[in-house]
Amino acid sequence: MKWSETEKKILKEKYSTAESIELIRGEIKRSTKAIKHEAARLGLSRGRPPSNKPLEKNYRKETDKKYYEKNKSKIYLNKVGRMKKRKQKLLEILGGGCSKCGYSKCIAALEFHHTGNKEDHLAHIIKNSSEEKALKEVKGCILLCANCHRELHN
Repeated sequence: MKWSETEKKILKEKYSTAESIELIRGEIKRSTKAIKHEAARLGLSRGRPPSNKPLEKNYRKETDKKYYEKNKSKIYLNKVGRMKKRKQKLLEILGGGCSKCGYSKCIAALEFHHTGNKEDHLAHIIKNSSEEKALKEVKGCILLCANCHRELHN
């Protein structure tokens, strides 16, 4: 149902005041939802912050800090788990074992060796960057066990 000019006028006069929406509803004969929708369409506001939004500016930062302090070990273990999954995925792309001797028992002993230009150490990329960046970087690597990697560099 279309809003009449008198209804819009009443809404414009009373919506921004402290008057409750229930009183406006009684005068206009529209639902609360319709009143709020039309007020938003007309660009009207009630002049107070939403009830779910805190007044302090640093509230979110303080809340996040408290959450981190309370759950530090849980957050760390989740990050380690994500890093292990990411490394496992990259290992599977490169064959899952040392390309020189075939070792594949422990993934912690397997390392990535850059064959061409490198942007950064792949271990740092796995830990701190996105999965897409790690996949891009692993294309220029071969998989070696720790012993074969040390032999290659020396």
